[in-house]
Amino acid sequence: LNFETPGAFFSRLTERRWQLLDALLGSGTVGVRELARRLGRDVKRVHEDAAALVELGLIEKDERGALNCPFENIHVDMVMGSPKKVA
Repeated sequence: LNFETPGAFFSRLTERRWQLLDALLGSGTVGVRELARRLGRDVKRVHEDAAALVELGLIEKDERGALNCPFENIHVDMVMGSPKKVA
């Protein structure tokens, strides 16, 4: 995934979505209600965050609506530099 700005990155991958990803990594397939219970969060909000992560391709949803993270780990690489100056 590529994001144009840090703001775009953090608006899509919020702290709660990172927590959701962390809970799914290595957990196999987990239902939304069970995931909400594990996270101590409202089911509706977990469902909304999961939908955003499915859209980004970071998690998958099966035919029953259960969630799975198909990755063993997730690596984030950010680069900052000064803007190129036009002569």
